Amino acid sequence: MKKVFALSIGLMMAVTVFGQSIKVTPALKKGLVKTYSVTTTATATGQTVTMNVDHKYTITKETPDGYEMTMETTDFKSDGDGENLLSRMASLSEQMLNGCKVQLRLNKEGKVLSIINYEEVKEKTQATANKLIDELFEAAPEISQVMKKEQLQEQLNNEISPERLTQSMTLSSSPLALFGRTITSGMQDTYDNNMLTLKRIWLVTGKKIGASAKTDMSREDLKAFILKQVERTAPQQAAMIKENIDTVLDSGLLKIDISEKSNYELDDDLWVKSMECTTDSDMMGQKSGSVVKIQLKN
Repeated sequence: MKKVFALSIGLMMAVTVFGQSIKVTPALKKGLVKTYSVTTTATATGQTVTMNVDHKYTITKETPDGYEMTMETTDFKSDGDGENLLSRMASLSEQMLNGCKVQLRLNKEGKVLSIINYEEVKEKTQATANKLIDELFEAAPEISQVMKKEQLQEQLNNEISPERLTQSMTLSSSPLALFGRTITSGMQDTYDNNMLTLKRIWLVTGKKIGASAKTDMSREDLKAFILKQVERTAPQQAAMIKENIDTVLDSGLLKIDISEKSNYELDDDLWVKSMECTTDSDMMGQKSGSVVKIQLKN
């Protein structure tokens, strides 16, 4: 009898949790300001760098269709010493982000629709991306044996499309990630992370929302992804890779595995109060990871 009772309670709790749903429509009005403190700890190639930055979001205009918002990045600091590639990348990120203003167009529910000053943001992003590539080839000159610097620069510049840059404003580690969305416990969806597809499942408990995601790629998906990247960055190697790709896949050398866990706590006005996002990546034997923590300051 006790077991039946305990099972009944467990089932009731499961139904309660998995039945919960929330529509994230944050309070928005002209003049509203929200400031977040963001701490990112990134690990790659055996090195770790911690970066701290403030993001200030200001609703600058109400329109018939929604709102306009400015995101300004200030007070960027990192503990990178400039002696390794990861530290130099953090330094370049500081140059790109510090004082940067991005103007966003939102719908009435807060969903980010587009970047208003796209050309300005694109120009700054391109300049920083090209500097990062210069740093990469300087730190690892052997890369030039399989691809040319100009090919990688062209590929990255082509990826800075309006859609890609807008998507970058609503990644899992952004306080804007949930705006305009209806989240239900047990709901599954897919999304792109750095041109890879991840499958994600959600859990809602009151104003706390959790999400867990992993790469969702079949063998054919992985094969197509790798061949596409090789054709774009090292076309001279494409024929050889295509001929031997099944053998290489069987060896496990081309493993691509990304996992991500995010936890959000919403404030009473449905803006994010706090958030933590942990990402681990294994890209062809190169392991990296990051932990992003966000806290509302005001």
